[in-house]
Amino acid sequence: MGNYLDISQEERGKNIFRVLTIERLIEMFEKKINTLVKPERWDDPFENFILNIPVKNSKGEDRKSMLRNRSYGQCWTLTRESDAMWRIYAPDKNGVKINTKIRKLYKSLHDAQSSYANISCFIGKVEYYPKDKINQIIDDRIEGTKQFDGSIGQAKSLLFKRAAFQHEKEIRLIYLDPNNQVDSEHYHYHCDPTSLIDGITFDPRMSPRLYKIFKKYLIEIGYKGKIIQSGLYRAPNFD
Repeated sequence: MGNYLDISQEERGKNIFRVLTIERLIEMFEKKINTLVKPERWDDPFENFILNIPVKNSKGEDRKSMLRNRSYGQCWTLTRESDAMWRIYAPDKNGVKINTKIRKLYKSLHDAQSSYANISCFIGKVEYYPKDKINQIIDDRIEGTKQFDGSIGQAKSLLFKRAAFQHEKEIRLIYLDPNNQVDSEHYHYHCDPTSLIDGITFDPRMSPRLYKIFKKYLIEIGYKGKIIQSGLYRAPNFD
């Protein structure tokens, strides 16, 4: 299926991970939604660069592409755990790491659409390039190359990042509003978190008391998957 971008058939069963705050996780369970954001909200200024390139209309006037306003994404990683993940995405020590499969995540978005799912839903592996290569990609776009035309090409334009970030090993879920009508920084779609999420790992810096409270809550609302607290900072026992 062309909606898996640079992800082979064998890779679609791989585990992917995402760190978010406990507040966002509770919202996900209570509202039964998954939330994507506009790429312009991502931290790296190089993000979404293709869709930000001015283009000329028939009158020769510079315009920003309307595609930049219909794109939404969500970032996951193939990295199981790292110190940086917790510190960057949960600086207040209130994080949780969720995991699922690439195929399950894509299917959750695809199945939530009533129409046009095949031209609006994508999942892809981020490619990392040195700055001069990114500049070449921009030049090619300005010169009229067709590599970013169509929905697949537009989705691929959100899968470039500088080589300095290659340790992130990102997988991105992408939604392109087919009607160009979503006027919000967020795109919410209905999903069942109890079936989407395979496991939940709590912040290793969270107090044991809070961890037990949140774990009990998740069990009470019907989550039956594995719930643990990360032992990343736990001192080893060399007895």
